Parts: sequence; C-alpha cells; structure tokens
Amino acid sequence: MSVRPALAKLNHSDVRQRRRAVRHLFELNEPEALEGFEKLLEDPDPWFREKALEAIEKWAASKDLALIEKLSNSGEISRRLLAARIANRAGGAGRAILETLSSDSEANIRLAAWKARISIDENSIPEALVVDDRAVRRAVAERVSTLENVDCKIILQLLNDDSETVRASAIGIIETDSATLNQEIENRLNELISESSGEVKARIACILLISSPNQINSWIEDSNTAFVNRFSRTLRETDWASVEGLPEMLKSNASEMLLIRLLRGERTESGSILRNDLLMDESRSEEMRSQLIEDLIGRPISESTISLVKELTKSDLELISSSARNLLAEQ
Repeated sequence: MSVRPALAKLNHSDVRQRRRAVRHLFELNEPEALEGFEKLLEDPDPWFREKALEAIEKWAASKDLALIEKLSNSGEISRRLLAARIANRAGGAGRAILETLSSDSEANIRLAAWKARISIDENSIPEALVVDDRAVRRAVAERVSTLENVDCKIILQLLNDDSETVRASAIGIIETDSATLNQEIENRLNELISESSGEVKARIACILLISSPNQINSWIEDSNTAFVNRFSRTLRETDWASVEGLPEMLKSNASEMLLIRLLRGERTESGSILRNDLLMDESRSEEMRSQLIEDLIGRPISESTISLVKELTKSDLELISSSARNLLAEQ
C-alpha cells in the first residue's frame, strides 16, 4: 500500500484499520504523509494524538512553519516542547518562535528552546549566560565546549557562575584547549582553587601547575582521596621532575597519600631517588614506608633501591621489615 491509500485509511471507521495505516505510513517514511497526521492532533484517542506528534517531529520541515507556530502557541506542554525541538528547521522564522519559547512558563520548554537557539546562533550565547535557569547556563557551557574558537570572556563568565557544575564545565574547556588560558582566567582559577576541594581542586591545580609552581606547596599537602587520585595521575602523565623545585617540594610537603600514589609504578630516575629518600626517612610513617616497598613487588627495581630494602629487613619496625622481606622473596 502506497502513501495515498494509507492516508485515506486514517479516516476509516474501523480503529484497527486506522492503526495499521499509521504503522504503515511510518514504515514508508515519506514526509508527504505528514498532512494526514496533522488532523490526528485533534483525535479523541490519545494514541493517535501521540503518533501525530511523532510524525511531526519526524517529518516537519521549513514549509511547515504554520504547523510549528500552531504547536508553539498550544496550551499543551508536550506540543510547545515539540515546537522548541523542531523550530530551528524553519530558519529565521523558527528563531522567532524559539525566542518566545525561551521565556515559556515551563522550565523544560525554556531549556529546549535555549538549546536550540544556541545550537544555531552563537550570538545568542551571551544572552543565555545571564538567564536565571541554571540548566540553561549548563547547556551553554556544553555548547561552548564544542566551539572551535572560544571567546575567553565567555569562559571567564562561566568561571564566575554561581553554579559549581557550570564552573566545572569551564574548567573542562580550559583543560581541552590551553590556548584559552589568559591572565584574567588564571587569576580567577587561583581564586577558585582556594574555594574548591577534591577532584575540582585537583583539576585546577593541574592547569596551574606550570604557570603557578610557587603555589604548589599549598596544594600537595591535601590528602583528600579525590584530590590525590586526580592530581597524582596528572603528575604521572607529565614530566613532574622537570618542574623547577617540585621534587624537593614533594619530598618536604606532600601528603603521604599523594607520595604513595605518585610513586606507585614510577620507574624514572627521579622517582627512584625520591622513593629511596622516603624509605630511609625515619620521620615518615611506618605505614607509608611499608606501602612504598609493597608497591615494588612484581616491578623492576633499581640496584640502589634493592640495597636499601636489604637494609630495611633489619628494621625494628615490623611492618617495614616484613614488607622488605616479602619484596626480596619475590626477586
């Protein structure tokens, strides 16, 4: 059955015939079928009304501007929401519809309208950044992250947002594109890091690591698990030993948890030197020194470390001597 006979059956007196016609028209996937579905918007059966909305979302185009306008003016939330999702298909006229819907009384409709607006018109982004809806501002941050060229002023505005989620999205943009980092943004990140904790603090610290190494002492003392996990991973991925003064700062001020995570599996000469110094530092906790030894089991070990471990088998501290014996037994 082709489109025309199927459209005719939408008016059949037998509801089963009408339902079969609807399913067949969807299978045919011909946009010209839309004309038959528009009438179903007023059908007393909710199943047909729902299928009409599906058909409009599937096939509506710029030529269907009047239909989209009708949906946007509907008292039904589902219809205005659909209009917000498809209005951009109608070009400039569709943008006018979206502008109206972006101040709708329903939050989900406002969000859909703003998402559509910023997807087709980057010039609407500054306006979206100052709306009260936090969800809209989060959508802006997501949209900005996809842009090839990002205005640093917009990133700064995102970093100043009241929402932690929005600020975190801005941090993600900077992580992806370091070219967005200027002095103003760097200053703002330095403000934010003092207010942040956990993974967010670690992400900011990783960005500022090279430009603000003098501040690292105030970060590396943090033993928060989320901070340590993220920050140690970034340090391992970079040449942390080449950051001026960092190895000595780590040795003197880093939390024991950070040192353990950083040195786990570390095979560089700098890592080996730092590990050896910590192993022989009796001011360090028995637990940390033991853990550093245990983490070497099954991994290549330098001769200098082997010599130290042999000495530590004689330690009066049971955890350390036991770990040292366990490591040597595996060699």
